[in-house]
Amino acid sequence: MKLYKVAQIELIIASLYFYGYFNKSYLIIISGSIILNYCFSSFLLHFSESSVRKIVLGSSLVFNVGLLFYFKYWDFFVTNINGVFHGSYELRNIVLPLGISFYTIQQISYTVDSYRYETRGYSFLDYAQFVSFFPQLVAGPIVLHKEMIPQFQDAKNKEINAQNIAEGLHDLAIGLFKKVIIADTFGQAVAWGFSAERLPTLTVMEAVIVMVSYTFQIYFDFSGYCDMATGIASFFNIKLPINFNSPYKSRSILVFWKRWHISLT
Repeated sequence: MKLYKVAQIELIIASLYFYGYFNKSYLIIISGSIILNYCFSSFLLHFSESSVRKIVLGSSLVFNVGLLFYFKYWDFFVTNINGVFHGSYELRNIVLPLGISFYTIQQISYTVDSYRYETRGYSFLDYAQFVSFFPQLVAGPIVLHKEMIPQFQDAKNKEINAQNIAEGLHDLAIGLFKKVIIADTFGQAVAWGFSAERLPTLTVMEAVIVMVSYTFQIYFDFSGYCDMATGIASFFNIKLPINFNSPYKSRSILVFWKRWHISLT
């Protein structure tokens, strides 16, 4: 058990290092979010009075939705206010933290389940590991505690599994190929077509090529990431839910959305 706790701490630290590698200030946001949401969930599990629990749940929702609104939509909101009312409110040029939508939605679902008394028995380390697990931290899939924490705690998943490692390497290699070879190649055409000096002078054929290139770029970019996330998670004997299922085969926009980001839907 002691070794398991040490492994948990090491994985949490490694995940946070991965997350903060691009911008260290992101660590303050995700760490604060994890701590506050765990406190909200703990309060919900330990208070029995209905009115108090509703206030705590409401406070949690306000905090999480407010966090998303500030980082994702504040400048958009201010820009529209300035446009409609001819205002001069200053934009803050906020840098959007990586994956904030994904880990915030996960924590909202966890808090709601705590309100239903469905998260009893989880420690802070269990919770932090569930939220920060790096293969799915940046772009999903969005996972539920009942899908992940039991896998972390399962005794057979604490041993090296050669089959899972082999499958993980397979998925990781395919994902890297999709991302680096296919998506990034189409991305060069997209960057060329959308450049400030080139965009106004595109011919019809060039515009079509750029649009088709962008269509394939975003497809193979996200598909490749999903494969890489699944592959890396397999190294830890963790099975992530399928999050991408050939959406361009869809015959309606509804089916397309369900196939593109399955866990979000």
